[in-house]
Amino acid sequence: MKKIIITLLSAAVLLSVFGNNIFAQQKDKDDVDNSSWNGRPAGTWDAVVKDGIVNIQFYGRYWSEGRDFNAAELGALPMDKVGEFSLTREAGKVSFKGVFQDHFGHGTYTFEHNTAFKSWVQQKGYKADDDLMRAVFFTDINKAYFDFMKENGYVDISDDQFKDLAEQNMSRKVLEGYFGMFKAEGYGRQSLEKIVELREHGVGPKYIASIHQMGYKNFSLDQALELRDHGVTADYIATIRKMGYPNLTLDEAQSLRDRGVTPEYVKNLQDMGYQGVTLDRAGELRDHGVTPSYISSIKQLGYKKISLEQAQELRDHGVTPGFIKSIGDLGFKDLSLEKAQELRDHGVTAAFIKKFRDKGVKKSLDEYIRLRDVGFEND
Repeated sequence: MKKIIITLLSAAVLLSVFGNNIFAQQKDKDDVDNSSWNGRPAGTWDAVVKDGIVNIQFYGRYWSEGRDFNAAELGALPMDKVGEFSLTREAGKVSFKGVFQDHFGHGTYTFEHNTAFKSWVQQKGYKADDDLMRAVFFTDINKAYFDFMKENGYVDISDDQFKDLAEQNMSRKVLEGYFGMFKAEGYGRQSLEKIVELREHGVGPKYIASIHQMGYKNFSLDQALELRDHGVTADYIATIRKMGYPNLTLDEAQSLRDRGVTPEYVKNLQDMGYQGVTLDRAGELRDHGVTPSYISSIKQLGYKKISLEQAQELRDHGVTPGFIKSIGDLGFKDLSLEKAQELRDHGVTAAFIKKFRDKGVKKSLDEYIRLRDVGFEND
């Protein structure tokens, strides 16, 4: 409760100190997407500090963007009382006002780009509008960045490529990771378009290395993209392997992921006594909607020896635990699963049977099936 009160008080202080700027930002009808950027009214920010990294989420009027910064780059942060700090890079400077409590901070900010650097970027032929310069600042692109790119064989960077590099936060550190991975893993030199594509899909050096460390050496970057898009991770592969499937291929892993076969799904089947289920079989069962909970619900009705094949067939024919119970509740206590499936196939429901019962007419299940087959609705 004490922490909540402190947080509320700090929010009230920020509102009183910075409120005029924030409300002015909201009322400024001439303020467009770049609001709170490059000399415009102050925007707001919040942050989380962890392990020497400060993740700051910036908010403009129509946009927001989060980036990580080394705490040392920001200098002394104002703790427990409102203060100021700044971040200066070759592309410009962000000035912050706000407060940090524990590991969380919030406040307002303004940005001024470096006009000399912006002019230099424009002279190189790039369209350096405010949106791009914001991305350039966040990515810490400077003059040395272009020298670094030349050293690695990327001499002519187009306007679109430059924009992608900035917007995808392809900093020098990030690119060094990719270049090192391409060399170490034997992928050779890749185009900037391919590197940006990998970045956009979350395929980084750590992801590639993690799959290689599982023993899969000969897969292309395109396959890595596909695996990542389908949610295949090294942890997923490792868990499936530990469950008795050591020869899992990447294609199998992707197929299983697509079909919703999770380690939990396979483990639950094994725990229910269905040992030796192949991965193909697990995928087939998942495709037909056979879940451990479905099997368990039927077992709870007294059908302890239901096989996976039987469960799949029942599911395909629309036999649910509720359907079985509704027939049993009418007095048919020795109902077999085969008979339940036959009833379902012929459209004999509990409601159909009750119409006869309400009139004092009792018949066998086979008789109800014959009545249904001849079109008797009992209306």
